[in-house]
Amino acid sequence: MAYVTLGSKAVGSTIKLKVNGSARNFIVIHQGKPSSVYDDSCNGTWLLMKDIYENRAWHSSNTNDYANSTIHSYLNSTFLNLFESNIKNAIKQVKIPYRKGHGTSTTVTSGSNGLSAKIFLLSTTETSFSYSYMPRGEGAELAYFKGCADNGSDSKRVAYLNGSATGWWLRSPGCNITSNRALVVGSAGTSGDTNCSSSRGIRPALILPSSLLVSDDGAVSTNTAPSTPGSISVPSSIMGGTNISISWAKSSDAESNLAGYKVERSTNGGSSWSQIYQGTATSTTNNVAFGTASVMYRVKAYDDEGLESSWRTSSQVTVVNNNAPSAPPSIAVPNDVKGGSTLVISWTAASDSDGNLSGYILERSTDGGSAYTQVYKGNALTYTDTITKGWSTVMYRVKAYDSYNAQSGYTTSTKRTVDNNTAPTITTSSAANLGTKSSGFTISYSVDDEDAVDTLTVTEKLDGTTKRTYTATRKTTNSFAVTGEYFQKITNGSHTMTVTVTDGKATVTKKFTFTKAVTAANITLAQPMEADAQITLCAITVGGLIPADAVFKVEVTNNGKDSSPVWEDATTEARNGRNHLFTNQTATNGFAFNFRVTAERGASGESGYIASIQGGFQ
Repeated sequence: MAYVTLGSKAVGSTIKLKVNGSARNFIVIHQGKPSSVYDDSCNGTWLLMKDIYENRAWHSSNTNDYANSTIHSYLNSTFLNLFESNIKNAIKQVKIPYRKGHGTSTTVTSGSNGLSAKIFLLSTTETSFSYSYMPRGEGAELAYFKGCADNGSDSKRVAYLNGSATGWWLRSPGCNITSNRALVVGSAGTSGDTNCSSSRGIRPALILPSSLLVSDDGAVSTNTAPSTPGSISVPSSIMGGTNISISWAKSSDAESNLAGYKVERSTNGGSSWSQIYQGTATSTTNNVAFGTASVMYRVKAYDDEGLESSWRTSSQVTVVNNNAPSAPPSIAVPNDVKGGSTLVISWTAASDSDGNLSGYILERSTDGGSAYTQVYKGNALTYTDTITKGWSTVMYRVKAYDSYNAQSGYTTSTKRTVDNNTAPTITTSSAANLGTKSSGFTISYSVDDEDAVDTLTVTEKLDGTTKRTYTATRKTTNSFAVTGEYFQKITNGSHTMTVTVTDGKATVTKKFTFTKAVTAANITLAQPMEADAQITLCAITVGGLIPADAVFKVEVTNNGKDSSPVWEDATTEARNGRNHLFTNQTATNGFAFNFRVTAERGASGESGYIASIQGGFQ
């Protein structure tokens, strides 16, 4: 339904007001303040009931004092209360010009001294009558009655009651006649007067604010438009191709019938607008297309009768048409992921057509979940992450962003399974470099594993050759011995020992190095060989390589069990493969054979070795 303001209605047009529950036609008889004679309160839309409402006495006391008349009291009490409350409250309290009574000396009271009323009768002056017995200047001629016959009949003054033309009261008293006469409009629209106690028709007049609304069917509404939204908020920086949020302050509405808001956008500085939203919310989103030069927004409120507030307009915002960087081409995550350890994630550089690439955002997802957590933001191309023991899986995604925070799409890694096995440990007090060794030695160590169910297998190696493999007990001291014959068999120079422990899932190795430097050898039997009788001769052969300048000596004894055995030199015989004849013939503790071979590197530094010692005795 369309509405216009009451003030825009033409003089002579009709509107409808409900009186006692029924719609009655009222004629617009004037717009505005008729003249300076009137108080400012009379500025508005003047209405006169088109037909006579009822017949009623002017004054029950038959006195033409309108201010104290029965009709004035009735109109502003009983009749006023017949209007709907919204219209009743809207009717203006005005001060109308009036003559207090009859007589030649009585003047018209006007302006701020006029008679206070909401409902009133028209005067003779207002209806274009001017006989000598009528008050002069009791207001001014109203626009509707201009041109009416002066004191003659006129159709504009004719009114009906139940279909018959009937005379109706004016508020003007009769002048220069008795005090019991008031002026009337006759059934033909002519002037006349009659006793105040007589019954004549009443045509109530009233003034409404010109701002009130009139619908298509003529009904007057006291509804007022909602207030203009107090503010509108638009981002100060807008990127082309993004969605932005626009919000505004809530409007108020005196009638509590606020229905919603309309939001419009302009992309040409306000030259033209297009609606982007209508609804009850106080915010909305809008996509600003890439390439848009500038944008501004405006909002207004409307009520359920279609009344609208004024627009609240935002400032014009220049749109930044920045291109987001490309997504990083690839992301790399190692295949082996250990719980409780660190992991290096890397990605390839993104590109940016605007040349303002700023950095990357790396996010992590664990245990197969869809939610990601940011773990890094910066301009590097790698990140070292700590993997919490107990995670089942892990995967990563990375995106690029620029100086305007425009962001690329994600590049996502392959999902990796987390190995939550704890590798075993090897603990030792021995240094990794054992130094130079000229005789056999032993290193000590222990192994352990946090995972109590794991079986620990240890392997000891020398120069890559396994010495032994065994199942170890946690935290027990173990020995790796390089002694005796084992030491003697290895050559001088650098050697490597390794201790390796595995739990079947992870393997840990400790490496030790040493340098063998043996320049002399002393070889003898740990226990002499006993004989039943005197030992008279022996034969002994030393196999191997003995350099020519080496110090080489072979000694034998036939009383090896004595506290001071007699050692006899058998070097020449050993070199030449001959028997040695013993000169000693005594043995305190019984005859027993032993030998000792001594070899020491000579000045040339040439190395040699003893591979075997063989022989016999009798």
